[in-house]
Amino acid sequence: MVSRRTWPLNDAVLAFSRRAECSSNSGLADAGRQAVARLRQPLQVALVGLISTGKSTLLNALVETAISPTAGGESTRVLYSFSHDRFTMAAVHPRDGSEPVPVRLNGGRLPSELPFPVAQIDRVVVTLPAVMLEELTLVDTPGLASTSPESSEVTRQLLSENTLDAAGAADAIIFCINTPLKDAEAEAVSLFRSGRAGMRLTSGTAVAVLTKADCLTGDRRTTWKEAVALSRKLSMDHADLFAGVAPVIGLLAETARTGALRERHAQLLATLAAEWAPQTIEAVLRHEKLFCDHSGPGDAAQRMELVQLLGLFGIGALLENLQGGAPATATEMTRIALQVSGFDEISNWLRFQLGSRASAMKARAHLQILLEKAQAAREPEFYDCAQALLDRPEMFELQVFRLAGRLAAGRVKPPPGLAEQIWILLSTGLPAVSGREAAQQASEWREWAMLADSESQSAARVMVRAWQLAAQGQA
Repeated sequence: MVSRRTWPLNDAVLAFSRRAECSSNSGLADAGRQAVARLRQPLQVALVGLISTGKSTLLNALVETAISPTAGGESTRVLYSFSHDRFTMAAVHPRDGSEPVPVRLNGGRLPSELPFPVAQIDRVVVTLPAVMLEELTLVDTPGLASTSPESSEVTRQLLSENTLDAAGAADAIIFCINTPLKDAEAEAVSLFRSGRAGMRLTSGTAVAVLTKADCLTGDRRTTWKEAVALSRKLSMDHADLFAGVAPVIGLLAETARTGALRERHAQLLATLAAEWAPQTIEAVLRHEKLFCDHSGPGDAAQRMELVQLLGLFGIGALLENLQGGAPATATEMTRIALQVSGFDEISNWLRFQLGSRASAMKARAHLQILLEKAQAAREPEFYDCAQALLDRPEMFELQVFRLAGRLAAGRVKPPPGLAEQIWILLSTGLPAVSGREAAQQASEWREWAMLADSESQSAARVMVRAWQLAAQGQA
């Protein structure tokens, strides 16, 4: 059994849920059982996006295995759930609840054809020994603009799922995009706010990834800079939807993380770097046909294999490194590919964004239900305990993200000095201050709230609490 990382907040809520499970009140006991079952599961993180936005490619990079089909066009038509186990296996789970049917992998990759029609499949459950899956379960979803309306509806139901005990309910999402946000994409993220799902999912646990950062411009020398700039702009423009937006070159990340580069690839790159001048490299990397057809080492098929593994951006980066003296080995080429892909940065960023925040979302949703059931059952002890857990500092971050979303949407408009405090709280946290300083800052928010509307007054209460926590070194 793999020991999965847990967070103190979840442990406390789990212990409380077990107590509720033993209540003589059936409603409270049922809510406790649902909470126990859900909290013991790893975080459910869904990869969402339009068709061909690189969801499966990013997933392969995350799990370090080229297991998910990534062919051009629509390669994912049902839900694929990836979780941790010592053995790599896959099984189709039918919608009618009948026994799962094992799926044979083709060279370690999932087949494109499944043993049942798509309409009869609930999901395909895949297990494999990937390190990241020790902490979370990844769910690859059909494209939102699928050619099959039924496939798109599967993803929409996953996002707006209205029951807390659903095995497939998402705790967080990674939204894969390639360009400035389209209306269909913004609409999908807004599903987070519907029903009970709104208690699990807000901008705090929705992150966006610019998955094809190498394809933004025709100039490979500027495309990464453009991707970084676009990511920052999208982060600001859509702070009401996402905790942030970050770029990655998905194809390079997948190739490097899955170890797809071989010595023959490294040697071909080395001979090209030795024979072609920098000016020639710049010219042939403007289009894959130019690269494949230009005179030099290797035939068109061998060069196309490099394009499929690295893209023109990756080929250019590796050729430049080779001409700069990098060793012509598959190990070194893989290291460089991973570095220029931006994967390490985005992996750390995802762990930060989806760690304690998603866990707190899941805990809060069940605590809210338990609070309501305790009140209906007239169980003041359970009610007070649930309220105390909801008031813990770990839960406060959720209020901050809602406040940031309202600020970004223009629904809350404090003076510039006060607005800046919200962004500081969101990005780095307020600095530790004395009780006197905290009281002074809190009083400024109270004074502003006296002349503001109810939504602004709610924002002021959040900031007053933030300064109180800052005085305790917790904000």
